[in-house]
Amino acid sequence: ANEITLKEFNKIYTILNSPTLGKLEQYCEVFKTLGLPEPIIYDMENDSFIELIKSFNAMEISNELPAKSIEIKGYNYVAYSGDEFKFKTKDLIEIEKCAKRGIDNFPSYILAIIFKREDLSVNEHYEQSHLNLKAKLFEENVNADFAIPYIALVAKRTLKSLEDAK
Repeated sequence: ANEITLKEFNKIYTILNSPTLGKLEQYCEVFKTLGLPEPIIYDMENDSFIELIKSFNAMEISNELPAKSIEIKGYNYVAYSGDEFKFKTKDLIEIEKCAKRGIDNFPSYILAIIFKREDLSVNEHYEQSHLNLKAKLFEENVNADFAIPYIALVAKRTLKSLEDAK
């Protein structure tokens, strides 16, 4: 994942969540996105293609979060302070809204919501125009290996919060 840009990861996310593509077609599109030539994909024996999918799905996801903050274009964006990342309810609400809208660059929006610019107020941080700008900044300046641990954490914590609320 460390060679995949966040922009490519957004595209892969969209492909794998497409309701109009079948599973095999989804993976064909993913592998094309990753640079595998279409003739190679479509001429591949089925068993080899299934093994390729298994290898892709076996990618290890680190449980360790990357840096607590990141500097992009002269601004410092902070995900958390202290030793442990803790969700704020407002962040989960915003992430849920984005998920329901089905936006194509959802992984970028997760980072845009979690990472807050130090010089802005809470209200400014959650303004849609600011979130759009940050999602684009993350897309252009961060690789997937930075984003994936946060995305995995969002998924795990969201499921846990929903289970705990029952």
